[in-house]
Amino acid sequence: MKTTIYYFSATGNSLHVAREIAAKLEDCTLVSMPELRESKTILDDAERVGFVFPTHYFGLPPLVSSFITKLETDKDSYLFAVTTSGSNRHFSSALQQVAMLLTEKGRKLSAGFHIDMISSYTPLSDLPPLEKTNKKLEQAELAIEKAANAISAVRGNHEAEHFWLPFHAINKYWRWNLLPHAYRKFSCTDACTSCGNCEKVCPVNNISLHAGKPQWRENCQECLACLHFCPVKSIEFGSRTAGRKRYHHPKITFTDLTNPKK
Repeated sequence: MKTTIYYFSATGNSLHVAREIAAKLEDCTLVSMPELRESKTILDDAERVGFVFPTHYFGLPPLVSSFITKLETDKDSYLFAVTTSGSNRHFSSALQQVAMLLTEKGRKLSAGFHIDMISSYTPLSDLPPLEKTNKKLEQAELAIEKAANAISAVRGNHEAEHFWLPFHAINKYWRWNLLPHAYRKFSCTDACTSCGNCEKVCPVNNISLHAGKPQWRENCQECLACLHFCPVKSIEFGSRTAGRKRYHHPKITFTDLTNPKK
């Protein structure tokens, strides 16, 4: 059975999940959503089509919702979504939002899964100790395997988001009122070496170097990939990230995210 998995990943959690699921499926192709962001329409005739992405502000990242809106699939395709986050499914509206977007297109979400992983949103809180991080990632592997088995068997599965409505409202408020100004919160310290990693890892090409220093434009996704992949930790977001740890999934490298076809 032909399968396509479209993924968006900033710090590697979702890419790792997408790879693990793909490894359990025959004839599966992984495709980066950011690489297709300029496409007006995306056609896919695979029998199984999946979306793997992080939860941002308790819901969908704008890049993901835009992608799903442009995607056209066969009416009988098995459509699944897998979202990664630093909290459990009851603090999310992501799957419900995917279902609503597909309903608007005359399609149905066949299965949805939450994978509780490490939150990379360090403006809110620092990363947990290494021992706790490793334990949480080990537990995530079990959830990934469970999701992969259900997808492989083409089973209907819907992990309920019982409190999705208020979290959907929070996500909408963030997207319309906070996200447009997020780029102004980024700053760069004198530790910057002008390596350009931030420019390369940005999923929407929103960063450019001027006089060797990064400048952020208005199309920010607030994914914080630039902050986490700065090798000298020179990038800050607001006033709370200074001194806090940086993160990427231990099995995902900078090259994995910037050169997905290699």
